[in-house]
Amino acid sequence: MDNCGTVAEKVSWICGTYIIEGKNSCGVGRIKEETIKGLFERVFNRLYDDRVRLLGDYNAKLEREKLTELDNERIAKLDEEIEKLIKQERALFLIEEKGYADHNFVKAEHEELVKTLTGFQMKRSNWMDEINKRDTRMARTLELESILEAQEGNITEFSDDLYSRIVEKIVVKERTKLIFQLKNGLAFEETYTLKRGHDIF
Repeated sequence: MDNCGTVAEKVSWICGTYIIEGKNSCGVGRIKEETIKGLFERVFNRLYDDRVRLLGDYNAKLEREKLTELDNERIAKLDEEIEKLIKQERALFLIEEKGYADHNFVKAEHEELVKTLTGFQMKRSNWMDEINKRDTRMARTLELESILEAQEGNITEFSDDLYSRIVEKIVVKERTKLIFQLKNGLAFEETYTLKRGHDIF
């Protein structure tokens, strides 16, 4: 399989789905389609066989990361600081409007205020993004549980449907070491041995 082209008709990844240490992996070379398919089968069967423990542990981890009172307190404090800064901004404009302060002074103060305000708004946005990610991972894990429960056992051949429903992306950590990152946040590292004709995995 040429990483920079669309893989044969049964697989739907293209260049960009493979990531190598955070970079596009078009220069990595060829990874055989049969190798990817075989490794996916191994990932799926390992997940299916040990689904109770793996998903149970992962669900427990996600529950521990759910929105807590501490999260609420942090968001409330950030909202309070943001509101204070907005009021200060209004006050600055009012002072200038009434002629109580020099324009250059107000401008300098306003620039500092905006910088601080932007920082607080960014912190709040990042915190909310993290909370939303937790909720998404929990929903995806429930979907994964349903997919696994619907299976009657291990798979013996590649399934494009299962692949597209489960896998978010593949990270090429090394030439023969791939990480299958699932849509719910779980990741499986798989290795294989390069061999002419058929890789060993």
